[in-house]
Amino acid sequence: MMAQKSQRIHELQFGGQSLSPELDDQSTPPLPSIETDERMETDHNISTASPLYDEEVVDDEFARDADEFARGVDSLSITRKSHAEKRADIFKLIDRYYQYADKKVRALRKSQGQVSRTGFGRSYDASSQDSMDLDEVDNWPESQASAEKLKKWELEAQTWDMLRRILPLRYPNKTSLKPTRHDVSRFHSCSELWDEFLQSDSTAQERKAILECLQTSADESRTDIDELVRDYQQRAERGDIIAYGWLHTRSAIKTKKNVNGWSGPLDPNASDVSQILRNESTPLVTQLDPDVATRQGRKLQPEDEYFERAIWLGCYELLRRGRSIAEIRDWCVERTEVWRAVSMSAMPLSKDESQSRFSCDPLSMLLWRRTCFALARQGGTDDFERAVYGILSGDISSVEKICEDWDDFVYAHYNALLRTQFDAYLIKRSPLDATTAITQAFPSFNAVQFHGDATSVGERLVRSLETNTKTCTEAKTPMKTLQAAIISNNLDQYMYELGLALGKSANKKGISTLIPNFGDPDQDVDESKFVQLQDHDGLRVLVHVYLILSKLEQLQGGLYLEQSERLKVQQNIISAYVSTLRLSELMDFMPVYCHQMQGDRAFFTLSRNVTSLREDKDRDYLLRLMEKLGMDIAEFVKFQPYSLLQQHPDTEEPGPPFGRFTVLSNDPPTLKLGRPLKPDFLGEPPEKLDDVDEHLIQSLEWFLLVDGLWDEIFHFGTAIYKRFLKQFNFYAALALAERVKCADIFRKKAGIVYSDDTDISWFDEVRASAAAGALEDSGVGPKEVAAAQNYFEMECLVRAINSMETIASSEYIVQDPAENVGRDFWSNIGREVKALKGYMRPILNNWLMESIQEDEDFTYLRDAYIPEMVIGYVSALHFAGMALTRENLLECMELSAVIARKDADVAAVIMKAGRMKELVEGFANCSKALAITSNDKKSTSGISSKRMMREHGWTKELWSVKK
Repeated sequence: MMAQKSQRIHELQFGGQSLSPELDDQSTPPLPSIETDERMETDHNISTASPLYDEEVVDDEFARDADEFARGVDSLSITRKSHAEKRADIFKLIDRYYQYADKKVRALRKSQGQVSRTGFGRSYDASSQDSMDLDEVDNWPESQASAEKLKKWELEAQTWDMLRRILPLRYPNKTSLKPTRHDVSRFHSCSELWDEFLQSDSTAQERKAILECLQTSADESRTDIDELVRDYQQRAERGDIIAYGWLHTRSAIKTKKNVNGWSGPLDPNASDVSQILRNESTPLVTQLDPDVATRQGRKLQPEDEYFERAIWLGCYELLRRGRSIAEIRDWCVERTEVWRAVSMSAMPLSKDESQSRFSCDPLSMLLWRRTCFALARQGGTDDFERAVYGILSGDISSVEKICEDWDDFVYAHYNALLRTQFDAYLIKRSPLDATTAITQAFPSFNAVQFHGDATSVGERLVRSLETNTKTCTEAKTPMKTLQAAIISNNLDQYMYELGLALGKSANKKGISTLIPNFGDPDQDVDESKFVQLQDHDGLRVLVHVYLILSKLEQLQGGLYLEQSERLKVQQNIISAYVSTLRLSELMDFMPVYCHQMQGDRAFFTLSRNVTSLREDKDRDYLLRLMEKLGMDIAEFVKFQPYSLLQQHPDTEEPGPPFGRFTVLSNDPPTLKLGRPLKPDFLGEPPEKLDDVDEHLIQSLEWFLLVDGLWDEIFHFGTAIYKRFLKQFNFYAALALAERVKCADIFRKKAGIVYSDDTDISWFDEVRASAAAGALEDSGVGPKEVAAAQNYFEMECLVRAINSMETIASSEYIVQDPAENVGRDFWSNIGREVKALKGYMRPILNNWLMESIQEDEDFTYLRDAYIPEMVIGYVSALHFAGMALTRENLLECMELSAVIARKDADVAAVIMKAGRMKELVEGFANCSKALAITSNDKKSTSGISSKRMMREHGWTKELWSVKK
């Protein structure tokens, strides 16, 4: 097992500070309602050096990320707080996860040399715009792996940002007060009506939150605007001059005027002007006002068209990124194009709301929106210009023309929906006659009417993006499907489908009990849209989203409290992540997540994932963590063997008991060996135990680490022994006898210590002491001894079998003349013979006949083992008597008297098996050997032979044959 380290990064100190010193200090400011600098309160303060991990594992990046996220999960289980406090803590946790992901993004950008706000540079395809081709924007020199890593963290940060903005709106505090509506008769500015509109319309609040998230993400990840428009400006052939308008067109007009002697404004319809003022075959504008190209239907000089596109591209990006009107104005002023900022100033919908106050009156706002719509549909010479006015008017088609990715399309639709909603609100709050005049004279695009049923707008939108040629691939990626579920308020169904997909994936190559395939025949799930089991980071994100959502549902009194089939499917997500933690050797985090599961599945998932913990100190550490989390460790320990036996029942019908187990060879008996034992009668030991057998033994080992559970450990231990012995699974039974000794159970649970557990007389002493009441302080009485008796008896059988096989192998070695055996060899045989004699005592005396409950399996085990063990024992004593000391032969003869007693139970079983003749022949062979053997070979038993003979009334001369 892994050695304990004194220093460890993964300290479960939930609610603590970030463990990521490599991240820079800059981060996106938190939402105003969320305090990120507060230390999260938890019920537990788990901070201890873990013995479970090695430094190389601790240094793994996934381990650090998993550690940071695990710190906050425990706060979700606090019970002593009010619902409002719990809700606030959940939202703080979401913001904390966002801050962590955002810092990772900034650190990655910094490491990749992206000092400006750049992500994946994007270039707009200009091939459809009057044959103005644009070279691809040069990418930053970075490896594909690092680029993918940055993109992954950008998507994660965007997801957490979306959740921190939307979930507080969907799960509001029920005691919060509704806003007071202002007097209709009083004049209100658009700013006041905007605030009132948002406070009164939850759908509008959500749409605004989604817009702000998409704006923030674009502002952080897209190429810097100045960098983005640089190529257009270079094609404009104006050097470093970014101001002063259409320089090339102005120069062309001025030159033509001078050459032709024209003065004053030129008439575009004049024949000489039409023929002379041209750029090759294209007529040029005659004036320089902003809408001249649209009004006259003429062109600018090609260089100025590039300049114009650069300006409109910049304006579009400023709006798309949610920049404030002050930033838009500064950008336009720098280019002496302030009129463009004025045209956008009425309602830019900036992400920084404090700088987005609308100073105009409602009627002006209504008229301005419709004017922008007319320009979006009928004006402008460039798609970017029309898209700018499309954003401002709430149009969709004009904006979609230049949308490049999933985010752009969602932004276009939600921008249109929000502006349409506000437009309707302004109409409702303004005088009817004035609004009627405007709406009848100037049309506008109604996005709400375009999308139809308001309750399913989001769901239909994100589904349409799965079929859009520009977005279909991106829309089916795991993180975008998650964001789609967030936007469409369909997270519960998404988590259900994710659980189905994980179950389907986990069961492709075999049955998985940890992540079962629930196989809903009515649910056809596209696995490619969901995170895969090998995507550890994706699972990390999804499990925390699921836990947060489930806790919010519980606070709202949702269905998450019910142990429904739907919930079982969804909890595949937790189970998959717990398995990920195991595979990453982060097992001290597993209780944190299993604690969030419902019902027995918490213990089931944890127990199946801790099987690699073999050292007591590791298991004890995990149990202490569970205790601090409020988990019932006694129930957990009891659950392990119970669930294993339930999951893997011994359903195979056992064959006839007689003859299934053999220790004797088919060779004829000899004077020296009697009837010989079969060498290695247990067969070759397996390289490792069967997984189920190993886990059953481990489940009993956990009992030794928990106080109490006396009856339970012997109940399950007896059941496991019966299982192994009925299956004649000797190596599993031997492992159990070695690893969970009955003497160890008495020592650890009752403090009763015996120095030599091979001397089974300790159990008789305990029985006598318990009957006399001498062990009351240890909590052991006759009832406790009775609970342990069958376990002890089966352990004696298993150890007797093991000793007998060792003796059988020794017989084989002795017969090989090539083997040169020494004193140590005979000493080992003597110890095994002595041990065998002790283990056989319970087998010869009512073995498995006294039990708390009647059990037919005990009768089967008696029939299967007693006849062979007794006859084999006679053969072992015969060999020991000839090879070591003849006292063993005397004991063999005494054995015949023991079996022949009236109260003995062994004879009946041997008679039932039809093997009494074999037993009698064994005794006869032994008596012959005793009659002709007069000298001891090797005295190795360590027992005073004279004293033993006196106690049994034996004499050597009795069996000596005198000549």
